[in-house]
Amino acid sequence: SLALYPLSAFRAMNKAAETVYETLRKEGTQKNVVDIMQTRKELYERINYYAFEDYLDNAFAKKK
Repeated sequence: SLALYPLSAFRAMNKAAETVYETLRKEGTQKNVVDIMQTRKELYERINYYAFEDYLDNAFAKKK
């Protein structure tokens, strides 16, 4: 059987964002929450950033 929890990830993301914003507001820096944040490398890998960037470069390249 399969159970779906459609808002679980959304609620977890919101709680993480709340933690980061509260820290920024109170401390003026993100240094104490960097360890719970996704790295830029992890983000780019997850969203396949470089492949899409290549696609856009090719799609909008000036034709000579």
